[in-house]
Amino acid sequence: MFLARPFQTTKSVRVLTSRYRAKSSDLRFSGTTKEIRQAVPEVAGEALGGYVGGMCPDLLEPAISSWHRGPARSYAAGGGIVAIRKGLEAFAAVCRENAEKCKAIDMIQSGSVFVPAIPDPLSLLLSPVFELLWRLMAGFVSGFAAGYVSHLALDGIIGKRSIPILTNGF
Repeated sequence: MFLARPFQTTKSVRVLTSRYRAKSSDLRFSGTTKEIRQAVPEVAGEALGGYVGGMCPDLLEPAISSWHRGPARSYAAGGGIVAIRKGLEAFAAVCRENAEKCKAIDMIQSGSVFVPAIPDPLSLLLSPVFELLWRLMAGFVSGFAAGYVSHLALDGIIGKRSIPILTNGF
């Protein structure tokens, strides 16, 4: 058995620790203010979606007895949400694209040159609001799916009865 003296290190330990040593510069967020403005509404949407998704099985099938687990609380429901993951990611990408379109400046052709169109005051007011809503929705869909599936996972491991494959008794 090999016992190392205090402060004695082997070459492999020195290499390992030198590779994974964290610097204070690695721990800082390097994003710009623009990226933070875009990320905060999505994170808020994910939190809201996780909350609503986590409560959804209880809203669809209230817990009136220990045998309350039906189709909304089944492996099939959880598997269905996991199966449409690509569709949810595509929907979130469309939401982000629509949010970017809300920031875009309309251009009109004036002869052979394109110039910015003069926006009306209502569109100047509503454009940032719609951008915020699209970013919230982009986060909401992924948060909802995660909340719903995590509720099913907890139902499956907590208590005496697990969740059914499709419905009660099956």
